[in-house]
Amino acid sequence: MGYYVIAHDGNRYGPADISTLQQWVREGRIVANTTLEDEFTGTKIRASLLPELSHLFPSTGAPPIDGASAPPPGAMVGGGPSSRATTALVLGIVGLICCQLLSIAAIVIGKSEMNDVDRGLAPVEGRGLAQAGFILGIVGVILLVLGLIYFAVMLGVGLNSVPNF
Repeated sequence: MGYYVIAHDGNRYGPADISTLQQWVREGRIVANTTLEDEFTGTKIRASLLPELSHLFPSTGAPPIDGASAPPPGAMVGGGPSSRATTALVLGIVGLICCQLLSIAAIVIGKSEMNDVDRGLAPVEGRGLAQAGFILGIVGVILLVLGLIYFAVMLGVGLNSVPNF
């Protein structure tokens, strides 16, 4: 069983077996937030969550006050979905329920966040939320278009039924 390493620039490396991945962790080529993709299922997981690698990463405590061991720029921090993933979902729900114009924003933000997750620039945990927001956004836009068509048809029928004097 192997994993592809998804770099921050979007390139995929591998597949590499567990012993190679462990070596790369020791060399610092893989950090806790590096995204790995199972070569057979395509499932993505953060390196620190893979049982075979988790023991190689130091436990995360509170960062020191002087910031001496702050994460490198661009590294993903935290253990949950990004705020953009959550925003896409919320906009998708609101766009579906009452304000279909927000569905367009849900599509844009959701797709952008899914792309960032795939490139390793956003936490993997947010992909499902972003995808749900994206899909709800599409449904909202379809409802908006159907509503506009219905309105146009009804307006056209109403104009044709006005009697001439």
